[in-house]
Amino acid sequence: MIKRIIIIVVILVVAGLAVATYQWYKPHHKVENAKGIVVTAANLSKEYTEDEKKADAKYLNKAVEVSGIVEESDKNQDGGIMLILQTADPVAGIQCTMRDKGIVVSKGQNTVIKGFCSGTGITGVSLTDCVIEKN
Repeated sequence: MIKRIIIIVVILVVAGLAVATYQWYKPHHKVENAKGIVVTAANLSKEYTEDEKKADAKYLNKAVEVSGIVEESDKNQDGGIMLILQTADPVAGIQCTMRDKGIVVSKGQNTVIKGFCSGTGITGVSLTDCVIEKN
């Protein structure tokens, strides 16, 4: 009986290690390979302001291709570049955390940014893993 329990435990441990290894090494989704939902910064912000649950159902964890004017370019706490796109609400812009740290974008520049939507917070809608589609 004890032999049987030991065999079952060993099988479960091996299966758990196999699943963990697969999860660790599986390829991550890249925003460049995903078809983005095309929207302007103003409309994205407006949709989240009007109905956050509906906007989450449409955009959350999906690739979004946002066009707008760069209001601010700064570095975040990790040294990465963060761009904020203008919206009608001066307090809540579209925050785009860029994947590449060498991005150079000027304030006032019209651009298209593609990233994964991670929802909204105090300072507006957030996009992560962003790349510039068009300058």
